[in-house]
Amino acid sequence: MAVEAAAALFLATAVSDALGFAAASFYLLVLGVPLTAAAGLMCFGRVVDAVNGGGDDLLGGVQAALAGVLVVVVVIGAAARAPAVPADRVPIEATALLVLGFALLVVQALIALAPAPRQLSEDERPHGPLTAFDP
Repeated sequence: MAVEAAAALFLATAVSDALGFAAASFYLLVLGVPLTAAAGLMCFGRVVDAVNGGGDDLLGGVQAALAGVLVVVVVIGAAARAPAVPADRVPIEATALLVLGFALLVVQALIALAPAPRQLSEDERPHGPLTAFDP
């Protein structure tokens, strides 16, 4: 749910940018810092739970890493907008970071849509070392 909220926040920031409300865009991104951090922690928590359960969640690890990068993008994007708030203009760097954030969210969504690898049951697991000569 936090990832969807972060996507909605990015969309609201883009609309605010398009309408020329630089201060509102800045404060939306400041609000996005704890929101994206919470989303990243949730992704990381799922990976830790999978590892502690004896599994391996490679796609979840990639999502957690992307969420961490997204937090950095939001922080730098807000910092890039801060000096421009009194002038009520949006710097081009801030817009580029917003586009990068959208791209990260799209990649996260595509990873979430990827099918999870199937776990082998006890009967399906090999019972010994396999060699190239096994039939």
